[in-house]
Amino acid sequence: MSMIAIMMYFHACAVFFLPSVVLVGAAFLQGGAVPLCGHFVGVDTKVLYNVCPSLSQQSFFQRKIRILASTTSDDDITEHDNEEVTGVTLKMAFDSSIPWGVADLSETKSERFTSQDSLDMVHRLRRESSAVLVGRGTVERDDCSLTVRRVELGDGKSQPVRVVIDPSLSLIGGRDYTLFKDGLPTIIYHQSTTSKAKGSDPVTLVGLSQSDFGDGSRSSISPSQVVKDLAARGLKHIMVEGGPATARAFLEARSVDRAIIVRAPIKFEIPEPARMDENTLKSAGLQMIGTAVMGGDNVEYWTRGGLPWPNSELSMWP
Repeated sequence: MSMIAIMMYFHACAVFFLPSVVLVGAAFLQGGAVPLCGHFVGVDTKVLYNVCPSLSQQSFFQRKIRILASTTSDDDITEHDNEEVTGVTLKMAFDSSIPWGVADLSETKSERFTSQDSLDMVHRLRRESSAVLVGRGTVERDDCSLTVRRVELGDGKSQPVRVVIDPSLSLIGGRDYTLFKDGLPTIIYHQSTTSKAKGSDPVTLVGLSQSDFGDGSRSSISPSQVVKDLAARGLKHIMVEGGPATARAFLEARSVDRAIIVRAPIKFEIPEPARMDENTLKSAGLQMIGTAVMGGDNVEYWTRGGLPWPNSELSMWP
């Protein structure tokens, strides 16, 4: 097959490549891989950065383009497809202080502190999840919706089911939280000994027994029971989004299959300690398999030993 050359403008700079490299324009990249002669092809990100330095958002290109060898023959084109994802994926964000901080106690209102690229990644992960799980404290503090908003949901896809760990059902009957008034499905797990409160459609209340960890400590709700119950409801991939107490409970129960840790390049004035660090992740049976920079944030990818990442290129998932 003859070499293909396409000249396009990238962020107001004209880019010209040697004949052995396929050129792709930014307009094509917005849609993902580029259709050429019936094939989907892309270019090497390093070439783009060197030719046009203004294309500095590496996370954008790492997600939007596919690697192509120097020829365009059928055998040389490689697509990176995500494997079907199941199990539990933990996502947590911290500042750069030691110990890891999850919020700045000097602020009266909780504020986002990670980059826009990292926020987009969170919404992609929500989109890849059948359920998004948080603890009661996250709902009380953020009045979160836990929906996919910053990226397209996709044709035929539904919003993930929201899951809240609220042992005493303290959220019920109090403040009118977004989770309870937007009409989307929500499951609340509580202690089975809690008074027989009833949920109202689309809020489902599920009572579970307490559990003991090996060290004698006690968890109000068993993470493994939650995962098992959600699987029985057809929810196979659970994203645990916080807060730190909920994250620690799932890690201590060794119920986390993979984790995405975002470290923002800031230090809180008065950090609220997460009471977890790399040793917590290692003790949960996870190992770090790679890192990336996402809009200035340092991102770590962790997975349970022997469990492959959903995509061979870490930054391509989620």
